Amino acid sequence: MLSYCSNVVAADSVQALEHRLLSVFAPARQRAGLERLGVGLWLPAATMARLAADRAARSRLAAMLADNGLAVVTMNAFPYGVFHGDSVKHKVYQPDWTSPARLEYTRHCAEVLSDLLAGAEHGTISTLPLGWSTPWDDSADARARQTLAALSDDLRRIEEESGHRIRMAIEPEPGCVIGSCRDAIGWFGRGSVDTRYIGLCLDTCHLAVMDENPAEVVAGLADIGIDVVKIQASNAIAIDDLAADGVAEAFAEFAGSPYLHQVNGIDADGRQWFRDDLSFADPSTPRTGSARVHYHVPLHLAPPAPLGNTSHVLADVMAMLGEGALPQPIDVEIETYTWEVLPSSLRKGSLAEDIAAEIRWLKDLLRERDAA
Repeated sequence: MLSYCSNVVAADSVQALEHRLLSVFAPARQRAGLERLGVGLWLPAATMARLAADRAARSRLAAMLADNGLAVVTMNAFPYGVFHGDSVKHKVYQPDWTSPARLEYTRHCAEVLSDLLAGAEHGTISTLPLGWSTPWDDSADARARQTLAALSDDLRRIEEESGHRIRMAIEPEPGCVIGSCRDAIGWFGRGSVDTRYIGLCLDTCHLAVMDENPAEVVAGLADIGIDVVKIQASNAIAIDDLAADGVAEAFAEFAGSPYLHQVNGIDADGRQWFRDDLSFADPSTPRTGSARVHYHVPLHLAPPAPLGNTSHVLADVMAMLGEGALPQPIDVEIETYTWEVLPSSLRKGSLAEDIAAEIRWLKDLLRERDAA
């Protein structure tokens, strides 16, 4: 089932979530022509804890989802706290996987997901790739592995009690401890994890930023027994020529968002460079060569020229999915959480209309791949 991540909207209470489901996601499903639409559920930790403690609230939410043609088979447990309004930047990586708070939040997500799965037997939860890369050392890594082992025990208990197998999907992100899928292969290979409950989330924006080959990534993971259990369908901003007229001005329309926009580039001499957050006001930012920016832009729309997007990477991953080159079951979730901070030129209608347009675009892409 195709899902759309609910971190596109703020929801600091279950009531706020329910309002957004009715005002945004249910109309988007109808406009996209879907009988059912998956909601990749995100709630901040405090709200998720309240929902995990309230069985009646979970039952009401499950009934409301079913009544409106919505379903939850996957969750996004990457952002722990506030994700809209304030400057998020590096805060989104806290608490990291050395922290009991991160374990508790993810456990609550799993318990809620188990109750919302309805007829489904499997579910997934994507999470941050351990933490930001600095500061991080062997001691932090050992603590993170212990915390993940404790989560595996929780997921095993949930499966034994409910029959629902819920898998956590580590999501590589540029600048983090596991900043790329290559890093993930190395990290998984250096120590044991319970592969029944822990796999990888392949975010196609992050994959594109780090200039990784999807087929090589999947083969490398398979070699060490790690499954891709979730795909986040997303596009990055591509800058093919940093020296082109108007590049800085075009990106300035995107630069005011509250999120971190890591950039990976190759200068005119072939040297790779990386910045935590792209700024053309920084004199050290290269002005020649090419770059890809971690900014989730709509699947179906290109940013204003001379900027572009990385939809070809998404298309390659969807082709692999259609060819059966990825392990099953696997959840696919569109994650364009930036709609409310995008330049007005990319907003074509209401949020429900814009989301529906993305869903239709991806449906058409999958249909074309199936027909090929």
